[in-house]
Amino acid sequence: MEKFFIRHKLSVEDITNLSDSDSELVISKGEQKIQDIVKIETYEREFIGQITDMSKSSVEVQIVEDLGEREVEYEPTITIIQSLSNDSKFNYFLEKSVEIGIERIIPIQSKYSLKTKAKAIKDTGYWNKLVRDAVEQSRNIFPAIIERPIRIEELKGRKMKGIRLCLSTAGKDLRFLNDVLKQEGTDKPIYIAIGPEKGWSSSDLNIFEELDFKFIKLKGNILRTETTGLVIGSIIKYLKGEI
Repeated sequence: MEKFFIRHKLSVEDITNLSDSDSELVISKGEQKIQDIVKIETYEREFIGQITDMSKSSVEVQIVEDLGEREVEYEPTITIIQSLSNDSKFNYFLEKSVEIGIERIIPIQSKYSLKTKAKAIKDTGYWNKLVRDAVEQSRNIFPAIIERPIRIEELKGRKMKGIRLCLSTAGKDLRFLNDVLKQEGTDKPIYIAIGPEKGWSSSDLNIFEELDFKFIKLKGNILRTETTGLVIGSIIKYLKGEI
C-alpha cells in the first residue's frame, strides 16, 4: 500500500489533497486510480485513505479509517495558541504564519473572542485551503498545522511539554519576553498564547496560571492580535537560527 505524508491534522471523513510533489509522482507513475486505498500519515497519527479525485496536477483523498497514533509523536518547536478573531484578521494571521514557518496553531475560544468554537469549526476547511495556497506562494515546505478550534478550558486536557508563555498586560510575575527567553533558552518546544483585542479575562488568566504558563509582555508598541503572534514567533525562530 502506498504511503503519503500530510502536514496538517486530519480526522475520519476529512477530504484533503496530497502534496504537490506526491501528486505529481502519483500522476506521472499512473499506477493509482480513483477509489484506490492509500496510507496517510500526519505528524501524530496514521490513517487509511481512499483516492476520490485526480486531475492533471492534484490527487484528492478522503480519510476513511483512523489507525491510531504514530509510534513517535512529533512535537512542533513553536505552537501559537491564538484566540479567535474576525475572519479577515484570523485569515491574515494564518497566511503569514505559513510564510514565517510557524509549525502549529491552536485556535481557541476565550471569553472575549469574536467567534465561537462551533462557528470556527465550520471554517477549518477554508483554513486548510489558505495554508495550501500560502505554502505554494511562499515555497515553505513546512506549513503550519491548523488544529480544530477548542474552548480555552480544553487546554487543560492537553500535553504541553516545553516552555509555556502567555502574552498579557496582567498576571503574576509579569516579565519581558527577552528576559524569559534568556533564562529558559529556546532549545525546547515553545507555546505562545495570544489573546483577543479586548485581552484575556481573569478566568482566562487563571487557566493559564493553572497550566504553568509564564506571563510575558513586549517592550514598545502595543500590537494587534493578528500581528502579535507573528512578531513573537519570528523573534523565537530567529533566536533558534531558523529564520
